[in-house]
Amino acid sequence: MAESESSQEDLSTLIDRYLTAYPMERRDRALLTELVYGIFRQRGALDWQIDHFSKVKTLHPAIRNILRLGLYQLLFLNKIPPSAAVNTSVEFAKEAEGMPAARLVNGLLRNILRQKESLPTPDPKGDPVTFIAVTTSHPEWMVRRWLARWGKEKTLQFCRSNNEVPPTTLRTNILKIKREALARRLEEEGAAVTLSTFSPVALFVRGAAVSSLPSYREGLFYVQDEGAQLISELVDPQPGETILDFCAAPGGKTTHLAELSGGRAQMTATDIHTGRIDLIRENIARLQAPGISIEPLAEATAAGRRYDRILIDAPCSALGILRRIPEGRWRKQPSIIAEYAGEQRKILDQALSHLKVGGRLVYATCSTEPEENERQAASFGAAHPELKLEDPRGGLPVSARKYVNEQRYFTTLFNSDKMDQFFAVRWIRVE
Repeated sequence: MAESESSQEDLSTLIDRYLTAYPMERRDRALLTELVYGIFRQRGALDWQIDHFSKVKTLHPAIRNILRLGLYQLLFLNKIPPSAAVNTSVEFAKEAEGMPAARLVNGLLRNILRQKESLPTPDPKGDPVTFIAVTTSHPEWMVRRWLARWGKEKTLQFCRSNNEVPPTTLRTNILKIKREALARRLEEEGAAVTLSTFSPVALFVRGAAVSSLPSYREGLFYVQDEGAQLISELVDPQPGETILDFCAAPGGKTTHLAELSGGRAQMTATDIHTGRIDLIRENIARLQAPGISIEPLAEATAAGRRYDRILIDAPCSALGILRRIPEGRWRKQPSIIAEYAGEQRKILDQALSHLKVGGRLVYATCSTEPEENERQAASFGAAHPELKLEDPRGGLPVSARKYVNEQRYFTTLFNSDKMDQFFAVRWIRVE
């Protein structure tokens, strides 16, 4: 956990690296993953209780992590006996900082355990920001923003949804296999499978580590949220068109666009972060996606380069996918929203100069914030009369068209259909 707090890499990457270095049985792998993700999801609530019960004003970071680990097991898991959770935590503390730390951990955890059914919480009426921040484990700055915009009930709803374990959603590689055939194959490999409702190529799986399956190695699917899959549907790529994926890494939407065009579009994939381009290459190779050229940004946006369709899956605050990246709650600062909004506008301006007349530009984020979504789209559209906002419902499956609102914006905010929170808008260049 200490590494995950100091690193900027995704939690999933760090866990995979650890499990590669220290192989475990499947059951132990699952428990490790649950503990690490769970502690990050509930970190705010855990820390509040720790600080409330601790007689030590400033805890050593290693001891705080040990307390989080033990307390999470006591409060949120029922598969580990309380005595085992406490004793293991005490041993960790003794090894890390000696007997005084071990006595502190033992006393604090046992004190909380005795009061487990009546633990204190902040006053919901007197201090709603702290109450929501603590009980749903979110930074106060996020809660404060959402309360001002949505009110208490919706903010609670949203924060609680971020603590749900998201489904494992796969996108069928339709150039290799049909969805129903993939479902049968996955079941043969030991997974429980359910077909999705909105993306025609998505399915949900349980009971399997998907990256270890033969079907994964054969490139029969890509792990991708259903909402993200609908962004590529909005682009609506056609055979023979030239298409630019401007912020392509790690290549999920790039390969989906290639699949949707039947492999007959001329796809160019690039990214503003050169260090991530290898990720695109790896996914293209595994999926064997055809018709994709990976180019440096300077080459993809050289003078004279024009495209029929451009997708900007923009770098953003990612506040719409916090259930998948719980560590992101504690790494992000309020300033990132304005910083990303500025970067997004520069990308939009640069991309527009490479869009053909009659071409489509799709801008998308996984943010919840209007500065990155509605306000960004409105400001950019107002500055460019050569663009016309399109109703993108025609590019979506019928069941997903409900996610286009009256302003012609695609948004899955507050959806109840297991999807992450996405926003997208599509323009056509008319002159």
